[in-house]
Amino acid sequence: MSGPLCQAKRCLKAYHQIRTLRQAVIASNSSLLHHHRPPCHPQVLSVRHNTQHRVVLLPEYPGQDNKVNASLKTYKAGLPDFQQMTEASCYFGLGQRLMEFESAVCRMEDSVEAGGADWAKLLGSLEVARLELENIFASVALLEIATDRLDMDRFKQLTRRAERALLTRYDSKSIHQFITSDSVQASDSEDQVILERYKVEYKHAGYGLSDKKYMELTSQWLKRLGEAQRDTRFKLTTLTQRFRHVIRDPAIVREFPVDLLKAMSADSSQPAKGPWSVSLHPYIYRKFLAYCPERRLRWNAYNAMVCRGSSTADYYLNCAGHVKDIRQHRLDQAIVTGYNNYAEMSMVTKMAANVENVQTMIGAMVGPARAAQEQELASLQEYAETRGFTDKIREFDVPFFRRKQMRTELGLEEEAMRDYFSLPTVLDGIFGLIKQQFGLEFTLVTPKEGADGGSGPLGSLWHPDCQLYKVVDTDNSQTLGHCYLDPYIRDDKGYQGGDKGWFIPLRQHSVSGDSEAVGAIVMALTNPGYGKPSLLNLAEVELVAKQAGKVVQHFLGRTKWAEISGRNVEWDCLDVVPELMSLWLNAPGVLQSLSSHWSSGERLTSDQVQALTSARLHLAGYDLSQELFKAAYDLAFYAEDYEAEQYGDLARRLADQYLVLPREKEDAFPLYFEEMLTGHWAAGYYCQLWSRMIAADVFSAYTEAGLDNATAVTKLSRKFKKIWLQSGGSQNSAELFRSFRGRDPTPEALLVSLGLQHVAQPKARTRKQ
Repeated sequence: MSGPLCQAKRCLKAYHQIRTLRQAVIASNSSLLHHHRPPCHPQVLSVRHNTQHRVVLLPEYPGQDNKVNASLKTYKAGLPDFQQMTEASCYFGLGQRLMEFESAVCRMEDSVEAGGADWAKLLGSLEVARLELENIFASVALLEIATDRLDMDRFKQLTRRAERALLTRYDSKSIHQFITSDSVQASDSEDQVILERYKVEYKHAGYGLSDKKYMELTSQWLKRLGEAQRDTRFKLTTLTQRFRHVIRDPAIVREFPVDLLKAMSADSSQPAKGPWSVSLHPYIYRKFLAYCPERRLRWNAYNAMVCRGSSTADYYLNCAGHVKDIRQHRLDQAIVTGYNNYAEMSMVTKMAANVENVQTMIGAMVGPARAAQEQELASLQEYAETRGFTDKIREFDVPFFRRKQMRTELGLEEEAMRDYFSLPTVLDGIFGLIKQQFGLEFTLVTPKEGADGGSGPLGSLWHPDCQLYKVVDTDNSQTLGHCYLDPYIRDDKGYQGGDKGWFIPLRQHSVSGDSEAVGAIVMALTNPGYGKPSLLNLAEVELVAKQAGKVVQHFLGRTKWAEISGRNVEWDCLDVVPELMSLWLNAPGVLQSLSSHWSSGERLTSDQVQALTSARLHLAGYDLSQELFKAAYDLAFYAEDYEAEQYGDLARRLADQYLVLPREKEDAFPLYFEEMLTGHWAAGYYCQLWSRMIAADVFSAYTEAGLDNATAVTKLSRKFKKIWLQSGGSQNSAELFRSFRGRDPTPEALLVSLGLQHVAQPKARTRKQ
């Protein structure tokens, strides 16, 4: 049996043996004759391996160091020198690091074959190489998002190559035989956790199967699945990019916020000057439906979005056949590897553990959510009729009248609230909350040049807008690492919308690898100007809070190995801490502390805070029902017999259960449901809901203790820090939750936090006479 990367690995092992024979080359960690050949050219080596003479073709190892390539600054030498990292240095640096990691995997195989049985020692041989590869890999990803220095097409293949390099540790017959044998020695609990992860990954990769079954998995089902996903992704992307609608009438855009006009206008420096182009970019699409007064235009954009992938949109870009293939091949993949269906296979790496637990969560929430949805839509219909609307509310009408209803009934205009939320004030408030609750202090530091003109241990920034913070745990006065912040929109930066952003974990904490955590927050908020700071709406305030939650989780997860540090937890628990930080905005005192009028300095009044809190819960039943429908569909799609019910029939049946408004006849769901089909959330779309459920249950402990009781609240936060945050992925999240709450999680807290269920009050006991 041979894995899909074994041929390349045999070449690497031969290369490694040659380097072993040349001690001088190993000592200098340089390449063979690299000064005499271009670094991209392959090198032909004639080697004698296993008594057989073979000629192998190897990529030339650049053998560079930090003196000639700034991208190769080791993580132990300080932070990256982003200013000096060029396209060429990133390309050759990433190529060199991935080869070094593959060589480390080969050395691990040699140790196993030589009789090594100490699992911790074997993991230690990989740790530094892994940290070095992930360091430059994440830095390149950051530069791709935050700058335009790198040619995306050129790096696309190299990025896939680096991903495959990281997976070589799960593609070795020698390592598989070792971890499944009785000779493996793993006494430490963290070592055991990683050992179990290795076993799961190797099982899912097909190791342990017969040669015939292995070839069936890799050469048929996984290959065909990849092809179907690739074609689906291409077709949906083409249809998404194809849609354009040009607006020339200024009357239509008169209520549009400035950030939306900038995104739509031909010249972003003159947003009030048309024409304005409507596209299916997620941010533009959502905002356009909420602000466009012309119903015909709203229908046009909505119809373009929901008919993607169908023959109605384009006969030649129809995805129906691919959807069937994806469903079938995932089922084939699961059955070959020993599972009943793909949903069961997916649950192995989740906190939920099995499909039944997820179905129980969904079932507990669908009743209150649908009941609230019916009331909310009836109220919205009545409101629309008072505004002269004479038709039935349809899906594409909901965002528009929702915004209007909030403004009328709550006295709240979302964009008008920007004046109270300047970015500096919001950051100070959130950093203060994190310090108070979890003992993390953020201190602004400035990278300085070294004596030789180069950057020092703090490296350099990629743009003047960026800031660098030192993160210190004040409970023990220990520096945990550094965090970058790149908050403002730029023409050279990736854009998901003002209320979306990225957190990029540049380095993981590792005791064995002597590595401190490093991360970066990248957002696209409005630039300061005309004497004003960057002003945020409530959705953007929530974004900053969630990104800060990711930072807390990343820096406090401190374990022996990088693989289980920080945010390396179960996928359905990945957003627990960000959602927990978001729930703090429901506390009136916290929301008020983040506010300060940019010119007068006045804080929000109690009535304004109450209106903002109510706005966050507006149409909560409708929103929750939409998410429950998608989660239930995703789970059923990959768990139920596809021959008994076709994907279209399944969508119609579940829509009747979860949704009140009838679906549009043009709606081609699930053909455009990319998260389930081509993304990483197959049989895992429920994960966001699960994280929200866990976070709400955790936060309910604070409400039970009383948010006004500062001592009790701080005590709870320190308990959560010790049990949950510092554990990272070293323990099962279900066990951590039980340690914190003393029971299993329940959906009631989430329903209460959304205003869909009242807190059950204990009945007063009457004294018997």
